[in-house]
Amino acid sequence: MNHTEAIQEIIKVAPESEEEFKEIYKTKNSFMVINVFTKQIQKLIKKKDKIVLINCLNKMNEIYRKGDQTLKNAVESIFIYSLDSMIFSCDSVYKNLIFEKIPVGLQKAYFRQVYKSGL
Repeated sequence: MNHTEAIQEIIKVAPESEEEFKEIYKTKNSFMVINVFTKQIQKLIKKKDKIVLINCLNKMNEIYRKGDQTLKNAVESIFIYSLDSMIFSCDSVYKNLIFEKIPVGLQKAYFRQVYKSGL
């Protein structure tokens, strides 16, 4: 999967992101695409929209698993890196729910990044 295919997949689970993808500069590379998707997920976390959030987390995992190397790098550099800050203000019950629903592939990438940083 490349970044253009990822856009179509993201729109399926987060139709509100289609508006953002109409701005052409947001579709030029994998990093911009994952940045838009990460912001959508952040909005869902704030709204506590659990069902759509879980679908989006699963889709992010699919992009990570099936995406080309640039998409994988973008997921690790943008989504995984910003996960802590996205859930920082959540109560512990909601944080735990989010971490329980994050697919195993993304969890492994998250833990790898946390341990690599020395935390």
